[in-house]
Amino acid sequence: MSPPSIHRFAFSVSAILLATALAFSVVGLAGPPSLSATEFDPETDHAELASAPNIHDADRGSPPRDDVREAFEAATDDGHYEGTIPNASTTYSFLWNDRYEFVRFEGTFYEFEANVDGESIVVEADERSSESVADELAVSLENASAPAREAIETGEPVEAPDGNPESSIVVDDGTYYVLTLGHGSGGSVGVWSVIVAVAILVVGVVGVATVGGTLWLRRRRGT
Repeated sequence: MSPPSIHRFAFSVSAILLATALAFSVVGLAGPPSLSATEFDPETDHAELASAPNIHDADRGSPPRDDVREAFEAATDDGHYEGTIPNASTTYSFLWNDRYEFVRFEGTFYEFEANVDGESIVVEADERSSESVADELAVSLENASAPAREAIETGEPVEAPDGNPESSIVVDDGTYYVLTLGHGSGGSVGVWSVIVAVAILVVGVVGVATVGGTLWLRRRRGT
């Protein structure tokens, strides 16, 4: 095998080993989703309450566009708004996202409903106390999913193979918990996957270099 062939051989095998090791480590790090439970007081911890998936938090992140804000402000003042918004049916807004039942808007929670027909919109909004929103969305500990109960009882993140729980708020004897889903549990499985991946990569590179060097020396010596 000529030196260029050895180099190509070594490069090819190293690339394959690197791709395999990286894939192994990524799979190990990702792992299944993890569920965490955090105790909160709905009377004061509004940000935690607003993290529930069916509550839109207009006080965090990107603010609504001006015409949507004005329409919703009118609805909060009178309980009802009827008007037009250019391109309403083709422009995203939390108002016509079926996922949301409530919104935190300028520090206050509202239950709302909106209907869109072309550029015409109708918005109904009712102010709600944070406690009443939490009570409406919460499930009891007994009715929570098994991962949710485990996360609350242990105080540690747990694997959640089914993803998001049916309710992200759980109440247990007057104590409220908000459940959040992480991208992966990581843990010892992820750490060991990285260690094994790195070991595979190092051994592979050293092995390829050794074999390539031996072949090249034999070629030089004519053996």
